[in-house]
Amino acid sequence: MERRLEAEPEFRVRLVVEPGKRVVTGAAGFFARNRPLVGHAVRAAGEGPGVLRYYWRGADRRLYRVGIEVSVTERGTVTGLEARRCEAPWGLTEREHEVLTCVAVGMTNPETAERVGCGARTVATHVERILVKLGAPTRTAAAALAVDEDALLAPFSGPEGFAVTAVGRVTGGCDPGPVTGGRRPAARPAGRSAGRRPIRLGAIYPLDGPRRFDALAMRRGAAIAVEEVNARGGVGGRRIDHLAIEVSGDTDGDLLRAVEYLRSHDVDAITLGNVSPRYHLGAITMAAEYRAPLMHAMVSPSITEHVHDNPGVLGQTFQVCATETAYLSGFVRTLDLLDRSGQWRPGNRRLVALVREDDHDPRRAAELDELAGARGWDLAAMVPIADTRVPWAEVVAGIQAIGPAAVLVCTYVEDELRRFLQELRRSGCRSLVYTVWTPTIPRFEERMEGLAEGLLWSTVIGTYGDPVSARFMRRYRHAYGDEPGSGSAAIHYDMIHMLAGAWSAVGRPWDFGAVVRSLRENVHRGAAGPYYFGGRGQRALAYPDDTWDASLAHAHLVHQVQDGRSRVIAPVELSQHAFRAPAQP
Repeated sequence: MERRLEAEPEFRVRLVVEPGKRVVTGAAGFFARNRPLVGHAVRAAGEGPGVLRYYWRGADRRLYRVGIEVSVTERGTVTGLEARRCEAPWGLTEREHEVLTCVAVGMTNPETAERVGCGARTVATHVERILVKLGAPTRTAAAALAVDEDALLAPFSGPEGFAVTAVGRVTGGCDPGPVTGGRRPAARPAGRSAGRRPIRLGAIYPLDGPRRFDALAMRRGAAIAVEEVNARGGVGGRRIDHLAIEVSGDTDGDLLRAVEYLRSHDVDAITLGNVSPRYHLGAITMAAEYRAPLMHAMVSPSITEHVHDNPGVLGQTFQVCATETAYLSGFVRTLDLLDRSGQWRPGNRRLVALVREDDHDPRRAAELDELAGARGWDLAAMVPIADTRVPWAEVVAGIQAIGPAAVLVCTYVEDELRRFLQELRRSGCRSLVYTVWTPTIPRFEERMEGLAEGLLWSTVIGTYGDPVSARFMRRYRHAYGDEPGSGSAAIHYDMIHMLAGAWSAVGRPWDFGAVVRSLRENVHRGAAGPYYFGGRGQRALAYPDDTWDASLAHAHLVHQVQDGRSRVIAPVELSQHAFRAPAQP
């Protein structure tokens, strides 16, 4: 990486900090002109044994390769600093070396432009040239290579009198400040991993509107996982920085701007909360152009079909659960189980399904009709409903006219489910009500204030009281003094641990292709069950919808609200309580 200057003999100087901080050198003139180097050596003596290397732009504007080694002897701690004249690594120009240092410490192009005193477009041009010289595919790869090769430059002053230190921290003034980075023998569990660019995890959470309770649980679950990984020393000595962005889940512009923001900050992966089906494909497609892994738990079939049809473009997109089509088959399967076991005696065989209009497909109606007919049920109606502002009085009147034994209502908006249950109660309808997902949100039963009593509900991913999920729930309660619910908190906790496992296995977080392959090929056991992305469109599997091998799939859990609490009643092997039949009129 380094070449000697041919025009003059090699130049080396050495300085030693002896026990008691006594500085000894035979090149007093050089260190008088480059006084910050003396401060580096003195401060490194207090850092403990280790080695640090970086580049230094001297007072003579020449480039020096600096090495600081701290060792413990019988006399005490001795620090040696050596500066050797050299050429820039990879044939970089002085400005390119400055820009690479800024990239390595995590600055965006505008921030870099401000530091080095040029325009953002000029910085972009420098970055392109740097990638070519380093043979790096992305900014992230270049940054990681610069840090791993100890190739950061110090100091260089920006227009505001700031300087970039040898370890990549920005400090005020011309003194680069403490030398605390480099290749230390031990990680620092709770702090920023010394001398290594942190892994940046970008996350988008819709924290306002109808999904706000769910999104808060997502963010908290992810935060616990990030804290756990960093407490263990990070991933390969790299700390995870959790870059979380709050957006309106029902605004296209905010969502796309959030994706662009994460791309501009060179994140190593993106996790996405539940956003409106009108906008999620645009955001996922935009994120795919960046090539970093993206993980989400949305259940729209259109996403997995889009991924399946465009593997070359969307192959880094992972859906950590089954699609909502599984809810339709689960509905019929559950009714059939309750009927055959004698736990429920329906007054007739008619069914009504209320499904989200954003993903309504006539083929799904035909499939559900065929499935129900094979079990002796009659799908009397499949009614598309909006996410919000549903005319429930009109919908319930239609249900009353049919008089079904059971009603499936697919809505992920808690306020809409509340209004449906209120209208149903006012109508006096006695149909068995079966819903999906929404009751996983923390304290759902409390907010329903008795409206949900007897309600059946299912989820294709969630916690079910095993030791792994129970341990996570205890940590969540301890951290926040609140309930985590049985869905999003654990799922987003698992996402971070899955990504951390892939980063650790690959060893190169910036190698997006290798990280994606690791996620695709391995099985992860998390707080919400096993994850294996073998389903259509690179989604996780559900048991028993996709496979009978429960070690590879999430259990499709069916609950009933009993005495104000949700109890698992199916599948049978995981049931904790028996079904309670609704009181007859």
